[in-house]
Amino acid sequence: MKAVILVGGAGTRLRPLTYVMPKCLLPVAGIPLLEWTMKYLSTHDITEFVVCVAYLKRQIIDTIGDGSRLGFKIEYAEADSPMGTGGQLKTAEPMIDDTFLAMNGDIVTSLNIRNLILRHKELGGTATLALKNFDVKVPYGHVTADADSVIGKFEEKPTLHLMANAGVYVLERSIFDVIPAGKLYSLETQVFPSLLARGDRLTSYYEDAYWNDVGTMGDFEKVNDELLAMQARVSAPPSTA
Repeated sequence: MKAVILVGGAGTRLRPLTYVMPKCLLPVAGIPLLEWTMKYLSTHDITEFVVCVAYLKRQIIDTIGDGSRLGFKIEYAEADSPMGTGGQLKTAEPMIDDTFLAMNGDIVTSLNIRNLILRHKELGGTATLALKNFDVKVPYGHVTADADSVIGKFEEKPTLHLMANAGVYVLERSIFDVIPAGKLYSLETQVFPSLLARGDRLTSYYEDAYWNDVGTMGDFEKVNDELLAMQARVSAPPSTA
């Protein structure tokens, strides 16, 4: 199975670092984030990659190369400017001929990819989305009242426990049918809602895995510290498949 890695964004929240270097080349635990991602996926027997590039794309291609140095096969789907997650994914269409994995290029996780793929094969459908826990602390008291303005419940500063998109997917090639070519387009706000609207089956997979994104300077520093502290666990997650 091929993996499509989306690294076309400009990484504006990591400026000034990303003025001169794309986010996917920033070092985590001593190696470029993109290289870390591919090595992580290779522990689940994925060694063929389509990397969707746009911002500072020549720097990415020249640094990572064709994958021979790492024992991988790497192709590049190029855009002239950032296209959003959906638009960037669309550029990989000519290189994909079967079910494939897709992953945002700015996350670090120990998610068991083999189990995610197995869940997709078992449940079927156009897409299987990996999920993560996300807790939101409400800074105010939560009040519920009925139609007569009578308060039925008061809960001071509750924590909401939500299931969030983890940015890792197993997708069928038919997903490209709902993504227009050459347009800025979003997987999260346009593609997945369009699939649900037309009646496609979308399924999910959850496990209690390490997950973090490298979106801001604080996130970048946090991921570096955590990877260095538990590198063995994160870079080589145990297989339960």
